[in-house]
Amino acid sequence: MKTLTLNEAGAQLPELVAAAHQGEPVLLSDGGKLVILERYDPLPPSPVSDPEEDSPELESELLKGVHSPHSDYSRTEMEQALARIILEEKPACG
Repeated sequence: MKTLTLNEAGAQLPELVAAAHQGEPVLLSDGGKLVILERYDPLPPSPVSDPEEDSPELESELLKGVHSPHSDYSRTEMEQALARIILEEKPACG
C-alpha cells in the first residue's frame, strides 16, 4: 500500500484514484492523521416495498408478529390463565 502526504498526493491525484479503482488502496497522511483512499462499491439498492402492495415477504413478517409469543391473548386464553391463577391461590383444604 502506498503512503503519501497530502502534498505528495496532490500532484498525483488522478493516478492515485485510478490505482484505487484497480483495488490498490492509498494511505494519505495529513499532519499525523491518516486517511485511506480506496475503491467504494456501494451495495445495490434494496427493493423498497410499497406498504399498499401485498408481497410474500411482508405477509411472512406480519405473520411472525401475529404468531409470536408476544401476540395478544384471546379471551378464552385469558380466562384459562385467570382460572389457573385462582386455583393456585386457593388455600388447600385439609
